[in-house]
Amino acid sequence: MDAPTPITPAGWYDDGHGRLRWWDGKRWTEYTAPLAPQAAARPVAPQRPQQPTELKEVKRSKLVWIIPVVLVVAALVGGLLGAAASSSLSDIDPLKRTYADFQAAERTGDCVALEQVTTRDFREDLTDDITDQFTCAAWRARLAAREGDPRWGMRFGPVAVLVVEERARDAAGLTSTQSVTYTLVRENGRWKLDERDDADSA
Repeated sequence: MDAPTPITPAGWYDDGHGRLRWWDGKRWTEYTAPLAPQAAARPVAPQRPQQPTELKEVKRSKLVWIIPVVLVVAALVGGLLGAAASSSLSDIDPLKRTYADFQAAERTGDCVALEQVTTRDFREDLTDDITDQFTCAAWRARLAAREGDPRWGMRFGPVAVLVVEERARDAAGLTSTQSVTYTLVRENGRWKLDERDDADSA
């Protein structure tokens, strides 16, 4: 019986051509190295060539640039709306003009001028204790010498409020002062008195 053939372990061996060649334990490989004069300089086992690793592009979150843009736009829009709202809310000159035109119509008894600065409901309230419907004659019959100074006002889109301190003189010549709140509405491109609320009198 033949003795088993010894297996040569993997390693670098002189291939007889002045170089070292790698034996993988079963066969000779294509890997070679120069023959080293010293044993200490023995080459290490060859490494399989590594495939270059793919560089993956790190995607930056869209939020990194979306959030600052949204904040800037919101600040600009808010500032513009705030400025527009504050100017429109506090601009009560058109309301004062409407009230002044109402006073002028009362002083002169001008029904046409009255219709331009009041709503139908307001005019009917002026004469509701005399007649169910507004008539110029009924209105002129009860005109009072009224004077007023607008004190405060506010606009809310097509609706506004104007607070006026009014002084009125009755037939006996007595003067009364009262705070009157007028509600105005926007009709046909201009402000018109719509309701009157006598808050207090002195």
